[in-house]
Parts: sequence; structure tokens; C-alpha cells
Amino acid sequence: MKFLLLFILFPFFLLAQERVIFENEFKKSFHTNPKLDVKLDNRFSFISNNDVKTIGVKVGLNFNRKFKVGLGINNLLVSDDNQYSNNEGFLVPVDLEYFYFSPYIEYVYFNSKRWEFSLSTQIGFGSASYNFTDSIGQKIKLAESVILSYEPAMLIDYKIMRWFGIGTGVGYRLIYYKSVGIDQQFSSPEYVIKIKIYLGEIVRTITGKQLEID
Repeated sequence: MKFLLLFILFPFFLLAQERVIFENEFKKSFHTNPKLDVKLDNRFSFISNNDVKTIGVKVGLNFNRKFKVGLGINNLLVSDDNQYSNNEGFLVPVDLEYFYFSPYIEYVYFNSKRWEFSLSTQIGFGSASYNFTDSIGQKIKLAESVILSYEPAMLIDYKIMRWFGIGTGVGYRLIYYKSVGIDQQFSSPEYVIKIKIYLGEIVRTITGKQLEID
């Protein structure tokens, strides 16, 4: 528990150590023209001690290569087989589905031509559900929970070539709120793998035009 608390608060300790530098970068960055920021990420985690993978797409704005803000869409990619007691009291096999939107902000505290180190925070708004597939292939939702989560992470990106880059990182999914319905433990450490698409470089290489896209 102490390790978890330290990990969650670490970004704030780091920023407090360099508060003046951070404030100056914040003011300067948000007075610049932003560029479009697009990336795909896979988050490997656990739900009730079962390995799962969540795939996400993020679209946002990059301010001065220091601050990134935007919105992500995330979905549990690998279904987790469970059993659920229906209204008749029988256990039926169900798939667990989890879908959520995630406003995010990233602070890049180091960058170079190829490397980028950042602290990221996203808030998840979504729902999880148990779904039963009947004999004719129709999905029936048997239970559902509204979920609010908080996901801090420390990330490293590497630009492989002009068009693409990769990234990795570690984080934690902390559940603030979960309504009654789904009996699963969603709080978990996370391991992040990202693919970064440099749309600006792609457009510039193909058309020769300069676009405000990172």
C-alpha cells in the first residue's frame, strides 16, 4: 500500500521539486500554437488476477513539445471468461467487456531528437458489463457497472524513423467509483506499449506541405 501511494504521488513530488521551472514551461507552452497529437497504446493489466489487454486511441494537442492534452477511447480487447448467476439462479458463461473514454494530460520533462520522457495522467469514464451469447449468436447484457478510474503513468517514447515511434511505460489503474453490478477487481498495475504516428512527417514526405501535426 505504501508503494502504491508513493507511485501515485510521485509525479506531484517531482513537479514540486521544480515548481518554478514547471510553471514557466506551463505558461510558455500554452501561449504557442499546438500541433495535433495521435497515438495508439496497449495497456496490459489484471482484472481479478486475470491477464487482460486494453487497446486505446488518443487524439489531442501537443503544446511546444511539453504538454499534451486530449481524449482517448479505450476498450478491453481480450474477453475474460466468467460465470454469472442469472435470474433463475443458474450459472451461465459470460464475457466481460469494459469500454471507457479518457481525457488525458502529459508533461514532457525531457525530450531530444529521438527520446521523450513524460508523466501522464488520464481519467476514465465508462462502463463494464457481463454479456451472454445465446444459441443464435445474439449478445445479451446481464449486468453492468459504471466505472470512474484514475491512471497515472511514467512513459518513455523513442522515434524509430520519421513516420513512426514506439513507447513503453508503467502505471496504475485506480478505481475511484464502481456501481453495483460487476463483481470484479479493476484496480491494477499497468504496463504500457505505444505506437506513435507522426502524421506531420507523413504528410510532409508525401505532399511536401507543412501541417501543424506532430
